[in-house]
Amino acid sequence: MEKITSTGNRYIKEVRELEKRTRARRDSGLFVAEGERLCSEIPAEEIVRVFVTSGYKGRLPEGMATDKKGDAAGSVSVKFPVFEVSDQVMEYMSDTKTSQGILAVVRQKHYTSLSGDFFIILDTLQDPGNMGTIFRTAEAAGVDGIVMNRNCVDIYSPKVVRATMGAMFRMPFLICDDLPAEIKRMKSRGVSVYAAHLKGEKNHWEFDYKAPTAFMIGNEGNGLSDEVAALSDEYLRIPMMGKTESLNAAVAATVLMYEAVRQRA
Repeated sequence: MEKITSTGNRYIKEVRELEKRTRARRDSGLFVAEGERLCSEIPAEEIVRVFVTSGYKGRLPEGMATDKKGDAAGSVSVKFPVFEVSDQVMEYMSDTKTSQGILAVVRQKHYTSLSGDFFIILDTLQDPGNMGTIFRTAEAAGVDGIVMNRNCVDIYSPKVVRATMGAMFRMPFLICDDLPAEIKRMKSRGVSVYAAHLKGEKNHWEFDYKAPTAFMIGNEGNGLSDEVAALSDEYLRIPMMGKTESLNAAVAATVLMYEAVRQRA
């Protein structure tokens, strides 16, 4: 295991760039995942390199090394390099207040299409916590894929990556340059599209979600854009008591997803 002791090392500089700059992530097709649980869930084929502190005792990613069966020399085939760094270097690299002693550089996964009959559509969602919660809930609810426009928060930013808690490695997602065009393609395949909207007159449980279904969720402050909302088949509303005007985007998405789960069960 090669040791790195300087923050001037090119791999260390790369990690910092990937954490801080959206353009660096976009141009390189790489991102950073940090922490024992998150790193242990990354598919081995997507890992570029891993960094651990000398005192790290936690789990390592699956497939880090495999014995070559039948090799008399007992050699080992390493699928990706692992570097040992000092606590000071790891602290410099880490995007969290307290590093867990492990960090990985990972290849981005780019989907060109999604299959299935249960989707979430995100229009300019900006909060990393909301994005992460929607990914985790979508996986739990059996959603087939998440469609989003490029104005959404960067899925590969450190905060979003942490917030997904590994769900981003299992939940297919499509980032669209033209979200309306993608919605039209979904509708042409027989997917009914529902918009959570303040103009909705029927409660969300009054629709049939057993057929192919997609739920639209809009920006935290402004909701769905008029262009995207106009493409929905139906507006729906989630009834609220008291003086609350709207729900958090991730909460609204959760309510809708689990109504579909209830109906489909």
